Amino acid sequence: MGEAAILGGGAIGMLLGAKLALSGCAVQLWTRTEEQARLIREKGVRLASLEEDGEISVPMRAFSFAEAPAPFSGILLVCLKQTAITDELLRELDRKLAKDAGLVLFQNGIGHAERFAAALEGRRIAAAVTTEAALRTGESSVRHTGRGETWLGLWPGAAAGADSSAGGANGGAGGQASPAGEDLPRRAAEMLKKAGFSVHLSNSIRDRMFKKLLINAVINPLTALWRIRNGDLPGSPERLAVMEALHRETFGILRLHGFEADWRELWEELLRVCEKTACNRSSMLQDVLGGRATEIDALNGAVCRLAREAGAGAPWNEAVTALVKAIPTP
Repeated sequence: MGEAAILGGGAIGMLLGAKLALSGCAVQLWTRTEEQARLIREKGVRLASLEEDGEISVPMRAFSFAEAPAPFSGILLVCLKQTAITDELLRELDRKLAKDAGLVLFQNGIGHAERFAAALEGRRIAAAVTTEAALRTGESSVRHTGRGETWLGLWPGAAAGADSSAGGANGGAGGQASPAGEDLPRRAAEMLKKAGFSVHLSNSIRDRMFKKLLINAVINPLTALWRIRNGDLPGSPERLAVMEALHRETFGILRLHGFEADWRELWEELLRVCEKTACNRSSMLQDVLGGRATEIDALNGAVCRLAREAGAGAPWNEAVTALVKAIPTP
């Protein structure tokens, strides 16, 4: 299957890394700080899984991003928040990754795949959309809080000319496969399925990203502004009316960019997500409470940019973007 690396020591990064390691995958974790990497090297990732009571310690190779071995030619699962994706980070990735490396991007929102494709010329890139839920409980510990689904799809235009319909896992010159020389989404899916995740391949990953954006663009900013859990969002007629107005506007803008779906079905799905994750604090609410930068520019801010490109208005998205940005930080 080849080697995998996880970039990002947050909840999803540690969850993927621990489960992959338990499945026998050769995996390493690249963290922001040397302190976190050292802790994981010494004690492993402590995983509280859905299948077991208590925590288990999962041994794992870990490096700070600055010290990560190069050149890396396996599959890199990028589990950073959009706020961490800087031009400097992309330049360093370009230096660290071999030309035959493959990347799978696990970000919320939109706009990131285009940035990676432009900065990492020649690499194969897949986008991932996941509903797996995890909570980082410490520098080296994570709790798997909800089983979900993951969709993977090749990002259009990345490593143009590579064969997206390659055959067996050992295809390529001399029988040696590389992520850029065969179907990267399929290889990543096989790896994640072996680790116990429910994974699907998608030929319309952009629509999957838009669908998740439509949910996040309502839940994240409104829970952050009102300081409430997901399940409390539709708890009053006034909040429900704001949710619907924001949802309708966002849906209309996404349709202008080729997104085809039934509004009523997606509205009902949004309400189901609120019910299913009723006790959860959204990631944006957690960032606000923790005094961290939010991903508002990659969510509602991105919707505003799409609206401008289409010559449309986005008053609700502009308002929540401005209000979230105006939240004081400690």
